[in-house]
Amino acid sequence: MKKIILLVLALLVLIGAAVGGYMMFGPKPADHAEEEKKVEKPPRVGPPVYAQIGPMIVPLMGAKNVQQNIMFTVSLEVDDEPTRESVRAQSPRLTDAYVQALYGGLETGQVIDGQILNIPALKTKLQEATDKVLGPGIVHDVLIQSVTQRPVY
Repeated sequence: MKKIILLVLALLVLIGAAVGGYMMFGPKPADHAEEEKKVEKPPRVGPPVYAQIGPMIVPLMGAKNVQQNIMFTVSLEVDDEPTRESVRAQSPRLTDAYVQALYGGLETGQVIDGQILNIPALKTKLQEATDKVLGPGIVHDVLIQSVTQRPVY
């Protein structure tokens, strides 16, 4: 009798593991939301339009105090004039998102190499923050207009 109970119990564990593995690694159901995201907008007609954000000042903190101030201005490339106006309306949220992203990037060293600002990494961080605030596909490119690094004496 013990052998039969152990055999049934082992069989249940084996079936449970097989079902769990199939659910974890088996085929995924089609997600219609992903298909809707793949629908692309029609191509832009005419030249791009730019919305300027900034200037913004972000202090770079050292061990005990501020080591330098970084000031930059950003222009966001959008499709048309109504989109530019909606981006301008969101500029306070964008500025806040940029400062938050850069504080994290400056603190962990992702955006700055030693004492010099890494412009491609800065541009990537700003694009990620823009997509979080406005949604992907609204802004096509983040253009850094000016960057100034000044040490604090």
